[in-house]
Amino acid sequence: MDSTSIIMTIIILFLIVVLFLAVSFANKKIDSTKKIDILNKLKDLGLHVQSLDGAVRRDSIVKLDNLLTKALQYYFHNSDTCGNNLKKSNRIFKKKELDSLWEAHKIRNNIVHNDYDIDQDEALETFNIYNLSIRKILK
Repeated sequence: MDSTSIIMTIIILFLIVVLFLAVSFANKKIDSTKKIDILNKLKDLGLHVQSLDGAVRRDSIVKLDNLLTKALQYYFHNSDTCGNNLKKSNRIFKKKELDSLWEAHKIRNNIVHNDYDIDQDEALETFNIYNLSIRKILK
């Protein structure tokens, strides 16, 4: 190989690496129709978490977690579980925010697996965590 072909090979490899990095670090924009759909559902669930009916509150928390899952999947362009995507979310959230979000997810798991009866105050607090987190993901 002569020096010209070695230089051309290096330049081509360099351009491939640059292209790969550009695609990897591209802005994680979420389609606006998907974003609007999630925000509309989020707004509706905000009303349901304040229900006097415990079953409605529990169902709302589960649905909020599903919205979080969907937002994270859109953000990361994958179909992973909520827990798996939360593990990757330290670049989206500050530590305190991520800890709160994990607590909200644990409440959801407690509702689903242990038939936990969430009171109105805790449901509203949990909604606020999901609401802020989902909105941050959709920015």
